[in-house]
Amino acid sequence: MTALTQYQRLEATGIWRKSAEAQRLDVIISIGESSLVITDINEKPLAHWSLAALAVTQSKDGSKLYHPDGDPGEILELGSNENEMAKAIEKLMKAVDRRRPKPGRLRIFSLASILIVILGLSIFWLPAALRDYTQKIIPEVREQEMGKAVFNEFISFVGAPCSRELGIIALDKFSSNLGLEEYSFYIVPSETIEAIHLPGKIIVVSKALVEDFDDPDVVAGHILAQIQREAKSNALDELMKQMNNIEIIQFLLGKSPDASTLRGFSKDWIIKKQVDIDQEILMNEFNKRAISALPYSYAIDVTGQSTQFMINSEKISQKVRKPSLDDSAWLALQTICGG
Repeated sequence: MTALTQYQRLEATGIWRKSAEAQRLDVIISIGESSLVITDINEKPLAHWSLAALAVTQSKDGSKLYHPDGDPGEILELGSNENEMAKAIEKLMKAVDRRRPKPGRLRIFSLASILIVILGLSIFWLPAALRDYTQKIIPEVREQEMGKAVFNEFISFVGAPCSRELGIIALDKFSSNLGLEEYSFYIVPSETIEAIHLPGKIIVVSKALVEDFDDPDVVAGHILAQIQREAKSNALDELMKQMNNIEIIQFLLGKSPDASTLRGFSKDWIIKKQVDIDQEILMNEFNKRAISALPYSYAIDVTGQSTQFMINSEKISQKVRKPSLDDSAWLALQTICGG
């Protein structure tokens, strides 16, 4: 049973006046459809008040006075013994108020929804958009500075780059033969990596690749594979994923990330699984440089099963091949770490 049906048969007596200047009349009050119905003693309707627009005040003697909201001149006063009607009106007013729309709550809900959307954008959309924008506008010199900063932290995990003079000369010749003069190459003592690319066009190669194989084309293949991986899984983008929005904005303004961020990236980048390469694209890189793909293919897989495409392509190729580095330079490169 609703509050309204509970009080539909309830009636009470009271005193009503239409305005401050009007005569006070004895009236009968009953409950209507979300309203108070006021009639005279002959049941002639005098007023019809909405419970939703009903206001309550108190007289000087403390009794309750009812009037339409905004019109305090029209007043109804219940009889002194009409407590049940007073309780009914109070209860019905509360019931009507609960059903009334709450603009404040709606505003709070709307504001909360907006904040959630903004938060979601800041968490999921903004970082990616900011990274993309940064990589599009970043000057090459700033990317190189970032690469050097990363490399300075990276070597704490793989060791300082090898630097025997004849080896450095051979390494420069190697990069020139490959047509990759815009890249910086480093040979490091660690065997935890084979080859890996860093931001700023930096390629780091393990001394194991240089010392353990007799053919420079093996190292050339690893370097060309890293160039392809750089295009598919950009190291700068991966680094920026570890930077918060403030660090990215500061980087745009010329400030390098904190050493802890660079060190964390370096550690993760070493152990991160490298993306697979497209053997057809890699084979094209070998062909452009007239370098044989066979040494690299068998160094990757001695059975040749996983590199079958490049092996077959090489065998049917009619192009003249040349070593990526002459014998004397290769011997110098093999001793770059003092071996």
